[in-house]
Amino acid sequence: MQPIQRRPNRYATFGSTNNLLHSAPVTLQNCKAQHKDVNASKIATDARGGSRSPVKIGTEHLNSTAPTKFPPIEGLSIDDARTILRTANRGSGIGIEEVIQIVDCDAHRADKVLRAMAMAGYLNPSIEPGQVFWWERTLLGNRLALEKKRKRFGRAKVDMTIAELVERAKLINSDPTRLQRITLRLFGSALEDRVDYGDVDVAIKYHQRQLPEEIHSQIVAALEGRQSDHERQTILGRLSGAEIQDTREIRALLTKGLPHVALMSDDPMTLGTPFQWLVNHDLVADTPAEVSADIIRPNVPSQLEQEISIPFPAETLVKARQRELTPTSKVSIKGLSIGVEDAAKLEEALWTPKASRKGILEPNDLRDDAHFKFAGFQHLCSVWKEPIGGVEMLQQALEWCEEHKVWVRDLFPRVSILRSDRAHVIRLGLVGELIYFKIRANAIQGSLLPINRTRVSQIDLAGAYAVARALAQMYREANCSKMQPFSAELFIPWVTRDRLPDFPKMVKAGEFQKEAFKGLVDVRLFEPR
Repeated sequence: MQPIQRRPNRYATFGSTNNLLHSAPVTLQNCKAQHKDVNASKIATDARGGSRSPVKIGTEHLNSTAPTKFPPIEGLSIDDARTILRTANRGSGIGIEEVIQIVDCDAHRADKVLRAMAMAGYLNPSIEPGQVFWWERTLLGNRLALEKKRKRFGRAKVDMTIAELVERAKLINSDPTRLQRITLRLFGSALEDRVDYGDVDVAIKYHQRQLPEEIHSQIVAALEGRQSDHERQTILGRLSGAEIQDTREIRALLTKGLPHVALMSDDPMTLGTPFQWLVNHDLVADTPAEVSADIIRPNVPSQLEQEISIPFPAETLVKARQRELTPTSKVSIKGLSIGVEDAAKLEEALWTPKASRKGILEPNDLRDDAHFKFAGFQHLCSVWKEPIGGVEMLQQALEWCEEHKVWVRDLFPRVSILRSDRAHVIRLGLVGELIYFKIRANAIQGSLLPINRTRVSQIDLAGAYAVARALAQMYREANCSKMQPFSAELFIPWVTRDRLPDFPKMVKAGEFQKEAFKGLVDVRLFEPR
């Protein structure tokens, strides 16, 4: 199979653009025209002044019924949305493939998820002439992707964190051995009255002290003396080593023991987001400056408000032109290479439209690649979608293979697990006639094609895929990745339990041995290197 190209040139090698127009066409020109003045009616509130007084923590909030930090998405949790958004690395887009892999669904469900994320403001469509359609993260999508998953905490924790941060900042600003002074401004959810919070966003700015040359040289020498050997050898370390070291130490002093603090270099005024001064400093007198407890609201729209929301097509799921097969039609495997990891890629390619030169979405043409005849094969056997244990899933998958005469039924029903320093492998069968897979944290790798056969059908691939998913579930439910190097053999017809037990717990209890449970026929523990 030709390598599936990553965006922005996704599937560029698959076929050519055809002139079959899709219903309700959407063009780039129409999108831009419809939303040219989308922000014309948005009016920002005026900045609010007020007399300067010592900072008061938690006494004034934007409102008492603040919305959640991230808008909800219909039919999808925020955690799953974050995982999907994080797949768009290095400027690449997001498509059906990523959703299929994360949500474990088909193309139709994946398309609904992506459209729901776009409706909530996390994605915008990307319709580039000559390229396949995909989605791009918005500013809100970027924020959610970068949001760390932390344990939520209450208002009391927020106030305590802010108070501690302010005290540390004042100590730093009074330290004569520092090259810089800092100012802090609070923004984000900590200004609001909520049930719980995920972090405390604080904008930090560094200011060079105005020092006599002799004192400046002494401080620089002391800071450079604390630099790492590696940094001293870099060009940046030689030019600005003292300032870099000072900044590093200041950040460490501010955040030590305060895991909920998120120090950012963004300027809230530029971002257009409300903020409250926590710490200000008079650089001329090198003394603390008073701050107001008032919340300042910049007289500019926020970056999220300034972003243009592009309307997306009425239909974003268009079946490609390809040579279809009946589920039972046998095809020569010569030149084919289909692994369990290719299932989502094939399905995405089958249902992702391509933009014409005029920006109209059209069916892609995949008739020149035999691999796409099998797209969607994994849904023919739905055993792997059931909420059951791995052992039971494997037994049902093998029964399905027996019923549909899939080649996997002829494999000896023995499961072998190998966990070494570099390998996470589980296989079904014996040497010379087996199917095996490498298990990774969030992926499964391994061929679905038979070793000793020359022809294969969609039904064959579906059965092999269900077996692969069952084996992977067995590996993960036994927590094998956290085991010391070991191997184990299971004779499936003898196993009476529906799922494997936690192997590390069995090792700790001294129970991980042959016949520890019915069907465990061999166990070997190896010394780690």
